[in-house]
Amino acid sequence: MTARATLLERAVGWRQGVVAELRAVPRGVADVPLAGWAAVAEPFGHGGTSGGAAPDDGGARTAALAEALERYAAGRFPLSGDQAPPGAPCWRLGEFSLHSAAQRARRGFPHPGYRDPGATLAWTLPGNTEVWVPAGLVGLRPEPGLPATSSGLAAETSVVRALLRATQELVERDAFTVAWLHGLAPARVPVPEDLAAPVRRLGGTIAALDLTPAYSPHPVLAVAGTLPLGGRERATLGLACRADPAEALAKAWREWCQGTVFLSVWLAEHGSAPLEPHDVTGFDRHAAFYTGRPDRWAALPWWRGPERSAPGRSAAAGTGAAAELAELTGALTAAGIRLAYRELTTPELAATGIRAVRVLSPELVPLHADHRWPHLGGTCPDLARRFPGAAGHTPFPNPDPHPLG
Repeated sequence: MTARATLLERAVGWRQGVVAELRAVPRGVADVPLAGWAAVAEPFGHGGTSGGAAPDDGGARTAALAEALERYAAGRFPLSGDQAPPGAPCWRLGEFSLHSAAQRARRGFPHPGYRDPGATLAWTLPGNTEVWVPAGLVGLRPEPGLPATSSGLAAETSVVRALLRATQELVERDAFTVAWLHGLAPARVPVPEDLAAPVRRLGGTIAALDLTPAYSPHPVLAVAGTLPLGGRERATLGLACRADPAEALAKAWREWCQGTVFLSVWLAEHGSAPLEPHDVTGFDRHAAFYTGRPDRWAALPWWRGPERSAPGRSAAAGTGAAAELAELTGALTAAGIRLAYRELTTPELAATGIRAVRVLSPELVPLHADHRWPHLGGTCPDLARRFPGAAGHTPFPNPDPHPLG
């Protein structure tokens, strides 16, 4: 066990651990042979069970634990809910690409925090100057009443690495969410044989989709497809943004594999009774929707896109986290996309050698958990900003739930 893994293991335990326990995820003969682990949160924490997948058990354990730690930090880190001082730089809640004014005026709108949001201090990227932002968008606690999600959260061995991964996640979620809500048919790119073969041997099919937005030098790739289990097709999707498209594709593929295993559990607990779109009120239901609706999966516009080669590596790919972060934040700034961050490292995380951060942006659209309430405000209608010249194949917003759990 590496020194890093030894430190991380200090976070696990029922008596005083940040995470109650780590469990290996059982794999059946119908599953892709990829290691998977789950980190079970302590009973009164935020974020639920976290997961990780990797070629080996050590990597999967570390990935699951890191995800659990970032959610723990976002739920526990003390954040002020004050008003920004007069004259201080401030990004108001109305500047963020969340729910539109028309949505907020509808009966039953579920987020009361829009009425009186408190603020907390953050720092801009890459300028590192102070700016006040809505506190409810930084943490994961439910009390502020805002639609905070894990998009833009990351835990890593250094702040720089965490900032890179959090920013890449913001980019991938914005690209996917806007593409989905507009009903795009993204270009399909080749799937490497080492990723396609294990799926094909089990009777499954996968496609790789290029969702790289025009503003990002780092490619965004998705892996979507089905894997059979007991006569049912488990339909799911994985997504990743990396400076190297090969790394992005491998990460998206691992997420896809995780999704198929989750669907095994879902089918065992809930059966294959189909959900209606209005039933999709959380990420688990998003992940499960198309397994019960294979007709709607087959009809998605995603399968109609043109075929082309994969995007190239960014100029900074492989030169280190600091260079890749500078490249990405520089490109986003040049495109008029503001970024701010807040470190969320608690003493418990620091003791394990982990740093947690939240990165947020008014111009990037976060992924929604409730299909009835997608984020349609801010820049969401601006398809050309991400995909110049593209046209949607569905009404806006897409009437079908997204499949990302």
